[in-house]
Amino acid sequence: MTPQTAHRFSLLAAALLLVLASYSVLQPHVVACGGLAGNYPPILAFEFARSVGDLHALFGDVPGACRSAAVAGLGRINTGDSLLFIPVYGAFLIFSMLAFLPNHPRLARWAILTTLIACSADYFENICLFQLASQLDAPSLWLFLLPWATGVKWLLLALAGVAGAALLTRKPAWQRLTTGLALAGLLIVAAALAIPHDFGRLASLGVGINWLLFLIADVAALRQGALAR
Repeated sequence: MTPQTAHRFSLLAAALLLVLASYSVLQPHVVACGGLAGNYPPILAFEFARSVGDLHALFGDVPGACRSAAVAGLGRINTGDSLLFIPVYGAFLIFSMLAFLPNHPRLARWAILTTLIACSADYFENICLFQLASQLDAPSLWLFLLPWATGVKWLLLALAGVAGAALLTRKPAWQRLTTGLALAGLLIVAAALAIPHDFGRLASLGVGINWLLFLIADVAALRQGALAR
């Protein structure tokens, strides 16, 4: 596979990601039943739950119509995540990194492996969330395992972004900029994992910075290839 072909596949996956994101925005929002802060996306609050109290802040402390609706809504999100979002974002990142494989094989392979492990952790995270949906009122094995799955997923996605950012350009000035942005994303993710109650809602922003860099790299590479013809 040539670098240009890899960039094309990556850009196609990026377009699918935008379609999925647009579709999700149009869906009914999940309403928290407890004391969850209004600016904390419920799906992220579920991922960063660390105690029964955190679960009650999202689902309420008693069964009822609100809890059932929240469980069903987040279940639909996790199902879509498993069937569509994880494979699409994995393809987006991996194809973008494959484009750099001929010139930077060691770093590109490391970034690809990191992304694959992160995607696997994302699937395991969803297994934890599906199991927790029926165990909201007492500590459980799944609540114990969830932080490990969440931590591996977010941290490795951010680290893969740092490695990928170093591949995006050969110009030192631009490389410093892209690496600096990716490191900023890594710091955001680290803060989200260390203090999830305050910063967990920003985890998507940290990883999103890296994904934007990959998207720009895909567009720039294809544009440069078109101009070279």
